[in-house]
Amino acid sequence: MKKLLTLLAACCLMLFVFGCSDSPNVAGPQSDSPSVTLVERPQFTDTRPAEQIQHATLTGADVDLTDIISQASKKPPKPEDPPDTGTTGDDPNPNPAHKYAYIVGISDYEGTVNDLQYCDDDALAMRSMLQGEGFTIRMDNDRAATAATITEGLEWLVASAQPGDEIAFVYSGHGAKAPGAGSSLISTDLYYLTHSYVMDIFNAANCTKKLVTLDACVIGDFHADCATGTMMATASNRTNSYDAPDLRQGAWTYYYLEAAEDLNMIYAEDCA
Repeated sequence: MKKLLTLLAACCLMLFVFGCSDSPNVAGPQSDSPSVTLVERPQFTDTRPAEQIQHATLTGADVDLTDIISQASKKPPKPEDPPDTGTTGDDPNPNPAHKYAYIVGISDYEGTVNDLQYCDDDALAMRSMLQGEGFTIRMDNDRAATAATITEGLEWLVASAQPGDEIAFVYSGHGAKAPGAGSSLISTDLYYLTHSYVMDIFNAANCTKKLVTLDACVIGDFHADCATGTMMATASNRTNSYDAPDLRQGAWTYYYLEAAEDLNMIYAEDCA
């Protein structure tokens, strides 16, 4: 049944990947099999004054690349194990190449109006898949995923990566357009981490095998910052992403993992 649903969903998912559609047209299977209901993820609601929103917006101008690159030039640290974030322990990878992934899933936001349902589940599912591929994982979910800890996680990727290594950044949660700054990830403490902020840090990693997956709304501006050697796949560009309540996951993440795990697709491009 899962493979059937995957094949039937392929056409609609082509609309999700790389932000190619304004209004995905989702069709169910033409048989007696039950369809999977896809529900638009609620948009991020921000009623704060403009000055407060501006203060909570982090852009590329806030990134100190000199300091990040200086730290990355030092010996890569042993993967950390922050409490209650789901981070793994020792690096399981053989010499010389290593794999590092930083994963964020936020369903529990400050207050209640912006809470989501399945983004933390997306993060756990992606962690399981990447662990199986030999990645050392650092993960921040829900209230652990503040603007400060997300920044630290991205900098950990940069500090860990050496030439020949592979890194991945995985996010599921709210996406929104920061006024004047474009597509942004929303931290649990309601900061806009803009595409220029996130990717300026990520692109500083000294390796050429990089993956970014973003299951979030209106997130397509990140593609403008996608450097050579990076594979980027996003759930949407100008519209909302989708949840699949029947599957208890974000729809994009669920079917990406179906391709990777059940259909045994090796390359991220094929999974997307």
